[in-house]
Amino acid sequence: MHKLRIGILGPSEIALRRFLPALKKSAHFEYAGVAVAKPDERNQSCHDHELKAMFRKSMAKAEDFISKYEGAIFTGYGQLLSSSIDAIYIPLPPALHFIWAKKALEYGKHVLLEKPFTTNLADTKKLLKIAKQKRLAVHENYAFCYHEQIGKIRQLIKDREIGEVRQIRTAFGFPYRGAADFRYDRELGGGALLDSGGYPIKLSTLFLGKTAQIMTAALHTAKEHNVDVFGSATLENDVGITAQVSFGMDNSYKCELEIWGSEGCIYAPRIFTAPADLTATVVLNKQEGKVYEIAKNDQFLGSIDHFYHCILDTAVRLKTYGEIETQSRQIDDILNLTKKAGGNYESSKIHTGC
Repeated sequence: MHKLRIGILGPSEIALRRFLPALKKSAHFEYAGVAVAKPDERNQSCHDHELKAMFRKSMAKAEDFISKYEGAIFTGYGQLLSSSIDAIYIPLPPALHFIWAKKALEYGKHVLLEKPFTTNLADTKKLLKIAKQKRLAVHENYAFCYHEQIGKIRQLIKDREIGEVRQIRTAFGFPYRGAADFRYDRELGGGALLDSGGYPIKLSTLFLGKTAQIMTAALHTAKEHNVDVFGSATLENDVGITAQVSFGMDNSYKCELEIWGSEGCIYAPRIFTAPADLTATVVLNKQEGKVYEIAKNDQFLGSIDHFYHCILDTAVRLKTYGEIETQSRQIDDILNLTKKAGGNYESSKIHTGC
């Protein structure tokens, strides 16, 4: 069976830790190599010596990719995009997604983008327009959607194990990661909403359906970083079911989903980031509680498989375009709501753990 060749733009930590181990198990793709940005491709305001230092550091990371997963090192994003690969995985900071996804599409490559797809709805629409015109697949890598936990929870709801769904509550947050992390840099597309916030918003929309809308929202900003570090929102669908979401990147760790019904409750304590070697649990709380164990399941491989089906199947591809635009619109609506309310709330100093 012919496999599609896929390359990676940038030797990122998520690509090495989660994407490549899953890709090695794929029946549909083969790894071509990783590209390191040349100094003039970085789209950053830095001195020449800083850019050269970044290049050396990235080359060292790329060598680690090769030692563990083989493939080639491409000395420049353009060199990889102009090669004979079929598809590209882009795990760059969010502010760089639009420019490099656009270039990839213009080179005729299918694009798998780390979340968020872009930093704003307008750019998302531009990329989707190009993809449609060129009949190319694009996919936003919210990998948790492809974990078997989701299927199990859907089945419990369908079987009316908790009766009528009354409310959804979901949260994703983690402790401060340090000032050097791109998440705390506005210029690189940082902020809790674009990072951790996208997860519970995506999950809530998944269960509420296409009619889900943002009703309320709040973002809290850390002055020293000029990005939002935690926030919350409420979504509601056309039958009045609500979802309360919360998120943050200066918080104690949470990664949970609770669906409250008329006759019981479903709880998943590791809904977003279950590693491939973890036996995840879904808890059904009724008169007698029951714990369902979900066998080890690689959600990144599930996302990669979905990307492959987007390439092969026009109907899947078009549906995915719509899901990407919906997610981007939800994020945009939160930003607009918080602006109307007078902008972000200013938080006290960010916690460093020191």
